[in-house]
Amino acid sequence: MRRSLTKAERLRGRSSLRRVFTEAAKNDLRGIRVYYIGNNLDWNRIAVSPVRGFKNAVARNREKRICREAYRQLKHRLKTGYDLAFVLYPGKYNLSDRIRQLEAIFERIGLIQ
Repeated sequence: MRRSLTKAERLRGRSSLRRVFTEAAKNDLRGIRVYYIGNNLDWNRIAVSPVRGFKNAVARNREKRICREAYRQLKHRLKTGYDLAFVLYPGKYNLSDRIRQLEAIFERIGLIQ
């Protein structure tokens, strides 16, 4: 399995995103919420969405990059066939914090193999 985040692994399209945010189960920790639903594919697709509480676009984009990198480092340990949407909340979170948050959530919802 490739460790990079490919174009096919990005969750795109209005109907796909609407489905995840309306029909999916969710789980959260302080600073992050994860929506997840099966997608009948052999790989996972992700979307990252920060809330409006960030100071500016630079802060929002940095948090999105950190979250994608945290997911990329954990994806080889996850079960496949899910659409995942991450909603990020403001706070002082670095890469290791995000990795720990995602690990805890994935263990809680049973996605880690």
